[in-house]
Amino acid sequence: MNKIAKVIAGSLTIGILAGCAGNSDVLPKHTAINQETQTSAPQSSLDQGNFKTGIFIELRDVNDTKLNEQIRNSLNAVMNALVNNNEEEFRSAFANNQSSDAHGFMLGKEYSFDKLNSVEEDSAGRTVVSLEVKVKDGSDIKVNNLSFYFVKDDTGKWGLRTID
Repeated sequence: MNKIAKVIAGSLTIGILAGCAGNSDVLPKHTAINQETQTSAPQSSLDQGNFKTGIFIELRDVNDTKLNEQIRNSLNAVMNALVNNNEEEFRSAFANNQSSDAHGFMLGKEYSFDKLNSVEEDSAGRTVVSLEVKVKDGSDIKVNNLSFYFVKDDTGKWGLRTID
């Protein structure tokens, strides 16, 4: 059995190398760097010192009919609740208790809401708002694209159902 695995692994390696041979488009191209040009490392937005908790998106400036007043208010409420770690406000931002219960794990972290990526309507009729968000959990900072799904209930009221 061990001999068969080695034969298969060897064959795959040879196949991969043969497939890449002579294909210069696959290999990265190296360019000469001018010695006089000073290059600096990109500033990491994930540096502990650069992280600022807060909401840096102005929803009122977004001119999109899909982002109606109810959705804006709910989205502002959930962002404020996460930034301020306010469980009561967080729960009130959702359409129902089941939805808020499912997302309780999001509390207790630090958030930086930095950019509105998109506002779209999906095939199920939900309004999906995608935001770029930095999340600091302890010493770990991650940049996430969070999607907030809003659904209209039977009375015509929009509510937050899930965050993905």
